[in-house]
Amino acid sequence: MITLALLAACRRDDIEVRRVPKEDQPGASAMADSARPGGLHWTAPAGWKQLPGNGMRVATFEIPDGPGKAEVTVIALPGDVGGELANVNRWRGQIALAPITEAQLAGMRSSVGSRAGEILTYDFTGGGVKRTRVLAGMIRVSGVTWFFKLMGDEAAVAATRPAFLKMLKGLKGDAA
Repeated sequence: MITLALLAACRRDDIEVRRVPKEDQPGASAMADSARPGGLHWTAPAGWKQLPGNGMRVATFEIPDGPGKAEVTVIALPGDVGGELANVNRWRGQIALAPITEAQLAGMRSSVGSRAGEILTYDFTGGGVKRTRVLAGMIRVSGVTWFFKLMGDEAAVAATRPAFLKMLKGLKGDAA
């Protein structure tokens, strides 16, 4: 009788595995989608392949083979997204550069004119053996801040810089 009780107590339930599709989560992608109606339009340089957006990205561009790897991303978020200094320091941190102060910001800023307005631009190169470079632009249109970032190997970013700046100069808003 004890043996029977022990066998019943040790009985294991079968384990069942089920696959459940991941639910779409509101948030970053919804913010990018909601930014689009009041958005910008651009013409990608010849040879660039525009991929669909994902997450916070409105678009990602594959850059044709060159002297290293580089990528262009476009992000649109409502509001000022922490402000100019916070975003510049985030880009600097992505390539292991120290943050800067508000007093240093103006000396590191350039601008590019477009039909959509003035685009603030920044160009930073990280240190080390394999140097990474970021060329970024930001513009606020109808309460939405747009970020255009070219990032990759220093030589690839240098080679892509003229095409990237041409794309920024060609930006048009919905009303343009």
